[in-house]
Amino acid sequence: MGGAHRLKYMFYKWTAWIKTLSRHLFMGKRVRLFVPLRCDGEGKVYVSERTKLGWPQAPRYGNGCILLQARTKEAVIRIGNHCAISNNVSVIAMESVEIGEDCLIGELVSIMDSDFHGIAPEQRRSGPIQTRPITIEKNVWLGSRVIVQKGVTIGENSIVTPNAVVTANIPPNVIAGGIPARVIRALTEGDHV
Repeated sequence: MGGAHRLKYMFYKWTAWIKTLSRHLFMGKRVRLFVPLRCDGEGKVYVSERTKLGWPQAPRYGNGCILLQARTKEAVIRIGNHCAISNNVSVIAMESVEIGEDCLIGELVSIMDSDFHGIAPEQRRSGPIQTRPITIEKNVWLGSRVIVQKGVTIGENSIVTPNAVVTANIPPNVIAGGIPARVIRALTEGDHV
């Protein structure tokens, strides 16, 4: 790592450590930060060991900041071991977002367990908030600009292609894409070469 990259890494690690003192962010050993991390909700955020947040060579908008926001006191975001999360990613929980270990998340991905307001016109500013937890199982790969909406489970080893909008569960071991995301095909032995 070059001198400038090392200084940025140390700065981002230091600012994340200060957030850890706030009792809202818990970071495992050897978590690497390559972009700023914003973690300003009232809930708890857990980032497990050997996870990388941001990537120097990936596209950035602004400084590439990653948002991990557990908005309510009851909200929890959990990120498993050895994940790689690219730049400008937003994970917002009103209830729960679970990301399994070994996941890859491309730049500009949005993961939100709520619509944050009602659907009817009169509910859009103060309506009831519906939340449903999100689970992203082990070894999932979310391409760039994927949107994952409330109540979704994405099965182990699955791939979601860039620009997809995930509105329903995706089974394990498949490639899914589109708006809304649908299974394109199953992963095969040839995919493991």
